[in-house]
This record gives sequence, structure tokens and C-alpha cells, in this order.
Amino acid sequence: MKKNLFGLCAVLGCVVALDASAAASRSSMYSSIDMRNADGDTIRINRSSYDSYSDGAGHMRHSASRSGMYDNMNSGYTRSEPMMVSKKTYVPGKTYKSAMRKYFIANPFYQPLQGQFGSVTTVEYMQGKYKFADVNRKLSEWSVKEDLSFGLTDRIAIQGMAKYNWDKLTWTNSTGYQDKYKNDDLNLYGLGIQGRIVDTDEWISTLSAYYEHQKHGVDYFIGDLKVGYKVATSTIYGLGRAWIVDMEGDIYGDYMEDATTWGMLKYGNADKTLFMGELGAGVWTVLAEDWTLNVEGMYGFYDWHNQASIKGAFGWQPNDWFALNLYAKTSIYDSAKGKNLDLVAGNLPLTQEEWNRAWNTPFDPVNGGHGVVEIANPREWSVGLQAMFQF
Repeated sequence: MKKNLFGLCAVLGCVVALDASAAASRSSMYSSIDMRNADGDTIRINRSSYDSYSDGAGHMRHSASRSGMYDNMNSGYTRSEPMMVSKKTYVPGKTYKSAMRKYFIANPFYQPLQGQFGSVTTVEYMQGKYKFADVNRKLSEWSVKEDLSFGLTDRIAIQGMAKYNWDKLTWTNSTGYQDKYKNDDLNLYGLGIQGRIVDTDEWISTLSAYYEHQKHGVDYFIGDLKVGYKVATSTIYGLGRAWIVDMEGDIYGDYMEDATTWGMLKYGNADKTLFMGELGAGVWTVLAEDWTLNVEGMYGFYDWHNQASIKGAFGWQPNDWFALNLYAKTSIYDSAKGKNLDLVAGNLPLTQEEWNRAWNTPFDPVNGGHGVVEIANPREWSVGLQAMFQF
């Protein structure tokens, strides 16, 4: 079939996931949501990985977003009698009046002590897009995410999370024909546990496990390990994350249509369990009395493609119980660029039987109604603001 048959494209992919994201190109990695256009047509978008990691300051949400807890000004801690230190420790060469030590909530190793609560509310805008043939596809998402943790002991905390999304998926062809799918939903909730397994004068480490469910039957089982080395007022750290995605048979690809035709870019069959992972490194440091900086690089393995990204976050904490974090993240490499994907196509209206036959037909460019298209210009970025509380 001709490559220019389709004027629109959407991602049903599994990784930007991020929730729609949070799965791959974010476009390709989002977890399942149903979107409707003006005509009432519905498509399914599978998001999978990024969400699980979307927090912003440190990464989306859970163990990444808060794993780190102390200000690294000195070792040891006490919950009942905070240590007194000179604020000149924050900025060499400058002297401040003596004050109580602060626990930096934006530290990537933060978790609440026994009997305390930690709250991270994240407002984020994310955009992912790519092109194939004469079709441009763009997925935009606003989201609000709440992570609430509680210290069972000084070293073990539990965490609950929920996320609400406002999504818009737009595809446009070279003639200017355009269609949009929209969705707003409470799309994610989950529960996890995090342990600070090491905390010495020089080293700190956390180990976390989470279960997340995204609407329409996508489940994530996530493990997270982070190890940091304390140097003066900074922590240099590495992290690894792995998760199992159960797609429960949802379609895994990009769906597109115009007035008379439909098509599907096939990433893979989602009736199997998907394994994904991320490896990264970063540094968190105290810039001045109330200001911190976190820079992190990440390389992710998202089933059908890999992606490298970089994220930076500025934190402001005027007291011991409140902080703000402003962050930005962007992809700098994506193996989806130049990748050839199978294109399944047909005419409208489409029956369920025709869909099943087309989806299950082996690739055959001559008789099977299939073709091959090349992905171009994949890009994903996000910005967000986090309000953090300890009480």
C-alpha cells in the first residue's frame, strides 16, 4: 500500500510510559488509555514505562523521585534533637549565623523517618512526537501526580501514588488533514515499599519495590536500586531500575486513519510480558543556603527501542518541612530513529473480524496488505514543578 494513505497517527505504543507515557518515545511507551475524537471513535494508547519514573525532580515518582534523604552536611541523624551546624558549611568562604541542620526533601535519597509523612505533588507537561511517510504524530499530556509516603521505621517507608492525566493525540498529513483524540482520566495508582539499606559518612543506598496499575489492564512490577557516594555537600549516585509490564493482550503499536482508510504501525504483540529497564547516574548538590541542584542522565531499554535522556532540577527549601522543585527533561538519543516498522492497513468501515485477520496476518508486502515505513525525528521532553512536604 502507499505510504501516504494515512493522514493521522497515534501511539498505542508501550513506552514513554510513561503513562502514555511513561513509556517509550513516550509515544511508544505510554500505558493504556482510551481516547476519543470528535466523531466518537475510540483508540487505545498503551503507555508503559516512563510513568513509572516520571517524577521530575528525581524521576518520576517513586523511589527515584524521593530516595535520598539527608542533607549530607554530616553523618548521623536524630529525630528528636536535630544537630546544630554552622551554615557556612553550605557555601565555603561565606559565614552565616548558626541554625538547625536541614533535611533536604529534594535529595534523591529522601524518605520520611519513623512516624513521619512525606508528600510530593507533581504537575507536569510532556510532549512526544515522531514522523513517518507524510504523517506527523504528536502526543501532549498534562498530569498531576501525588506520591505519599510514611516511615514505618527510620529505614523503611511505604508509599502510595496516583496520577491524573489530560492527554491529546494529534496526527496530521501533508495535505493538512488533521484529527485529534483526547482523554482525561485518573489513569494510574500504585503501592510500594522503600528501604534505606546503607547510610554511613560516605555511602547511602536505597532499595525499592513497587506495583502500579494503569487503567485498561496494564500492570507494572518495578524494582529500583540506587547507590550514592557523599562528597562534601554533594552526593554522586548511580541507579538501576527494571520492570515487568503485563499488557494483557492490548494492541501494541500506532493507530492511524483518515476518511476512508486505517493503518497500524506494529511495535510488537502485547499479549506477552514485556521487560524493560533503565541505567543512570547523577549528582545532587547544595548550591547555597536554601538551593539545590540535581542533574541526572538515563539510558532506557524499552522493548522495541532504546532511549537516552538528561534531566536537571533546581530545588528551593526555605525550611525543614517544605520544598519546591522545578525540573526539565529531554531525550538526546532514540534508537527509534530510522527504524523500519511493519504497517498493517485496510479500508473503512472496519469490522472486528477484519481487524483480527489483518493483525494476525504474517508480514507479506504483496498479498497481506502490509508495507514498511521508517520512523523519523523522534523527540520527547517534559517540564514540571513539584511541591514537597514533610510532616
